[in-house]
Amino acid sequence: MRQLRLIVAAGVASLGFFLVVLLPAPIALRVLGVPPNVATGVSGTVWNGAVQGLSLGGLALGPVRWHAKPARLLLGQLAAGVEATLPDGFLNATVALSPGKRIAVSGLDAAAPLSWLAPSLGRPGSQLTARFERLVVTAGRVESATGNLQVAGVVLPIPTSGPQLAPAAYQVTFAADGLKADEPLTGEVKDSGGPLEIAGKIRITPPRSYELNGTAKPRPDAPPEVQNALQMLGPATPDGGHTLSIAGSF
Repeated sequence: MRQLRLIVAAGVASLGFFLVVLLPAPIALRVLGVPPNVATGVSGTVWNGAVQGLSLGGLALGPVRWHAKPARLLLGQLAAGVEATLPDGFLNATVALSPGKRIAVSGLDAAAPLSWLAPSLGRPGSQLTARFERLVVTAGRVESATGNLQVAGVVLPIPTSGPQLAPAAYQVTFAADGLKADEPLTGEVKDSGGPLEIAGKIRITPPRSYELNGTAKPRPDAPPEVQNALQMLGPATPDGGHTLSIAGSF
């Protein structure tokens, strides 16, 4: 009798599991409370599905495809591998949802025009590339971030009396883990070539503010307008660097 009960329990559990994973994606989204106007062209199942269009906070994505990772349920997470098409870009990652509005992203690889996420910084041709081993956001606050952002085609807002500085590329590296609720996210900034040698730290505070502090030094082959622009930042240090401080929002 005991063996029979175990067999019946295992059968019921298996049936329940397959009913869940084979649940049509449109029904699952309604159960989760996703408004109808957020996701369009929904197809597939909870296990393996797609939406042709997804609107998140004014950002349009699509198509978006996912493949569930049921083993994460043992950790209390609802996780899936996600592939999304962005405007002139892409996003691939494993996304895990946990209680308390906690979102853990691993293996993130994405690229998109910078103007798509930060209109105030983006310009025609500017590009943002993100590669993160781990990114954890809890209730809209960054808790952990290990990886880097690369931005190309950015013009630093350095005052100049002549022509505007040429666009350049920069990399921001993050190695933050277990940030407290009132602790800002900080990263190391350096240039990826060009007439200006940049080194410093960026400090990001919610909701969308940043502050960059560091030094800017012209390379030996920098054109005269670059050196003249740096003079407007103040006197140079003995090594030829100038203090750089920029703040704004994105």
